[in-house]
Amino acid sequence: MPILVLDRQRPWRQRGPRTDQHVFLDVGGRAWSDSWAMADYAANERRTQHKQLIVLDLNGTLLHRTARNKGRRKGYARPYLDEFLQFALDHFAVMVWSSAQPQSIREMLAKLMSPYSSRFVRVWDRRFCELDRPYFEKAACVKDLRRISDGFTLDESPYRDIYGPPEGYTGTCADAKGRWALDNIIIVDDSATKIERNPANHILVSTFADPAARKSDGTPADDDLLRLKQYLEGYVERRDTLPSLLAYLEETPWLQFRGSQPSTGQEQDHQSAIRA
Repeated sequence: MPILVLDRQRPWRQRGPRTDQHVFLDVGGRAWSDSWAMADYAANERRTQHKQLIVLDLNGTLLHRTARNKGRRKGYARPYLDEFLQFALDHFAVMVWSSAQPQSIREMLAKLMSPYSSRFVRVWDRRFCELDRPYFEKAACVKDLRRISDGFTLDESPYRDIYGPPEGYTGTCADAKGRWALDNIIIVDDSATKIERNPANHILVSTFADPAARKSDGTPADDDLLRLKQYLEGYVERRDTLPSLLAYLEETPWLQFRGSQPSTGQEQDHQSAIRA
C-alpha cells in the first residue's frame, strides 16, 4: 500500500486556503488492477439528482505535482480547494477527468482530495482520452465532452485492455448512460488544447505551479478556485431562470467575471474559439 508522508498534520477540513505543505505521491509502474476501492462511483452517479455536471482536471488545475525524484513526487493542493469542492459537491454532480494514468489518479485523490473524492460520480483517466501517440508515450491529449453526453464507456476505448482485462468499473453507470446533456456540462481545466472540441463548455483556469507564491498580505497569490466558487454561486442563484449551465457561461464569461483580459496566448486562443 502507498505510504502517506506529510511535513505536518494536514487539516483535512480546513476552511480558507491551505498552506504550501505537501504530500508525497508514489510514482507507480504499469501495474493496475482496475480497483477503484475508494468509492462506488457508479452508485454515486445512480443516486445523484443534480442535472448539471462539473468535470475537473487534476494536475495544474486542482493541484501541483513536482517532477519525479527517486520514484516519488511532491503534491500540493491548490489554495481554496476544500471550499471549492464542498460547494461544487453540494450543488452539482462532480467528476474527475485527468490524462494521467489511473494509478496516479488514485494517489492524487486519496492523498489530496479525501474525503471529497468519495462523492464523485465518475473518475476518468487516460484511457478515456484521445491520444495522438502510443498510450505510454508523451502525447497530445483531447478530452471530448461528447463522450460524456453520449454515454461512452471504457469498453469502447482502444486502451481498455492496456493494463489487462478491465474488472468491474467501466467509468459509467449503466443505468445512467447519457444522463447529462452537453449544454449542462462544464469542464475546469488549465489546458485549452485538451478541450479544443468543446471551448464553449470550458472554464480555463491558470496553471497552478507555484504553491509558495503569496500576496503582500501573506495570503496565497493563487485564488482561482475561490473566484470560481463565487462565479458558480452566481449560477446557482439563477439556476431556475436559465435554460442550461452553458447559457450562464455564455451570458457571464468566466474571464470577464475574473476581472482580467486574456493575457496569455492560450487565453486569447480560447476566447477566439468560443466566439467562432
